[in-house]
Amino acid sequence: MVTRRTAIGTLALGSLPLSAGLWAWSAQADAAQDRSSLQWLQRWQQAAASNSFAGTMAVSGPNGNLRSARVWHAVQGGRQIERVDNLAGHSRSMFRTDSGSRVFLHDQKLVRVQSNLPRGGMMFPGMQPLPAAQQAQGAARYQARQLGQERVANHTADIVGFLPQDGLRHGFRFWSEQKSGLLLKWQLLELPAGATDFQRARMLREVAFSDLQIQAPLQYATLQQMMEQTKGYRVEQQALQTTTPQQQGWSLRSLPGYAITHCYLRPPLRDKGQPQAGLGGKVTQCVLSDGLSSISLFLQAAEAGKGQQPAARGATRFVSRSYPGGQLATAMGEVPAAALQALLDGLARSKP
Repeated sequence: MVTRRTAIGTLALGSLPLSAGLWAWSAQADAAQDRSSLQWLQRWQQAAASNSFAGTMAVSGPNGNLRSARVWHAVQGGRQIERVDNLAGHSRSMFRTDSGSRVFLHDQKLVRVQSNLPRGGMMFPGMQPLPAAQQAQGAARYQARQLGQERVANHTADIVGFLPQDGLRHGFRFWSEQKSGLLLKWQLLELPAGATDFQRARMLREVAFSDLQIQAPLQYATLQQMMEQTKGYRVEQQALQTTTPQQQGWSLRSLPGYAITHCYLRPPLRDKGQPQAGLGGKVTQCVLSDGLSSISLFLQAAEAGKGQQPAARGATRFVSRSYPGGQLATAMGEVPAAALQALLDGLARSKP
């Protein structure tokens, strides 16, 4: 027979692990609360660079327009490789490594190969790598807010909001797996000027895993082998040539919080919504980033007067402007129109 005293003693002993668990949870919550925007960014980047994972990801906008993809990401000896397969529309597989990409257009039996890409810039979660000082300057343009916890893709996640400190970038909300720091979900948010919270935020884009296996048994060599299987496909090689705006006859005033991550000379772009060279020749493409928000700047020869009014497609905005000498500059990115206008305001031809 169990006496009342024995039962109480058993309950007390049984509560010790619970108490320890609550203490551990409280310590984790405190640590999350104390992280700065820079520390959060570094945590998310490090998590992706040190964990192998596989999952299904969906991308949506304010009006739905859902796209989904299957993602495999493997790390080995400081190297990363990933494969992303479209699950709807045209059959396409993209392989990305630290320095290049291969896109398999299965319907066309075509492989497009790009090399000489910036290390890590194309990899999940797509945050542009910056030198330490520039990353700190970019992160300082956001204020991090701990917003609680939630389950995403069957994982416990910390929710963190990033409030922009000026009108040159949007806000963000992030859900990161509590133990590993891997991002499970994130939202791009349009906020009223001077917003101090997220109550009036308008979601522009959301990326979220519906399922995710962390520490998946993936081998770098296996994905690399898949990437190299091009038999039966026509291969188009494209080694991008590095350059600078100055080398191409442009001067560019700095945009607060943003830094140029890379500049390339490349063939005319032909994807819908992106600029095409009006008079032939190559296009100079520069990417500016604050570590989270990015702007692509395209510089090219074109007919005079070809500047366009600001336009948008989904969360992406476009602004074009003509310059002396029959030159056209187009700025585009998931940023406020004011950021694109400010960038073009600071751009000028330095030589014919």
